[in-house]
Amino acid sequence: MNYICNCKKSNFFNKSYTYWEDRTVTTDELDIIKFLDSKKDTKFKSVLHVGIGNSYFAKKFASRFNITGITISQKEITKGKAMNLKNYQAYLIDKYSTQFKDFLDKNTFDLIIDTNLKSYACCQETFEFMISNIFQSINPNGMLITSVNGMKWFKDLKPKLSFSIKKFFFFKLKEINGNKNNILLPEELKNLSQKNNVKMTFDDKLCYLKK
Repeated sequence: MNYICNCKKSNFFNKSYTYWEDRTVTTDELDIIKFLDSKKDTKFKSVLHVGIGNSYFAKKFASRFNITGITISQKEITKGKAMNLKNYQAYLIDKYSTQFKDFLDKNTFDLIIDTNLKSYACCQETFEFMISNIFQSINPNGMLITSVNGMKWFKDLKPKLSFSIKKFFFFKLKEINGNKNNILLPEELKNLSQKNNVKMTFDDKLCYLKK
């Protein structure tokens, strides 16, 4: 992967690393799922899921939307593909990379979901590069949805040697304390949304950024 900055990057793309593919869906993602369940009349057709985890979102909505997912975990890709879901494609792409910008230059979406918008950003420059690219890829009348709780997330990831009866010894990406600058304050997101001609609204659990 290539980036616009020279910050040191973690090697999350190691195929042996285990992360979210075998974990339960997060409450932040469930909040977005509940919102979409309540909007049966939505005209959204194309959806980008940033950070696919265990692909529960795709399993839930692939019959309703055309879903594209990205992740930094090869094992999450493998699990997603093994589901053989119609209308679901998953790609190994870091949202902060220039490859993600190239991908968005060729694809636009009615709905983008990312429960942790600023998580794992190496620097402010790279974060603003990413969020601008995402905003530009939202179709007219489309939106980006993120989690209010996820905006407070600033954990980082570190490989840790683990053991289980099924897998014996394996490397798992463990969450550790990260950069508190990756807490996304509402005022910061509001300023970035205004700069990109996007309207921001909140409720108690979700933030909606609409074209």
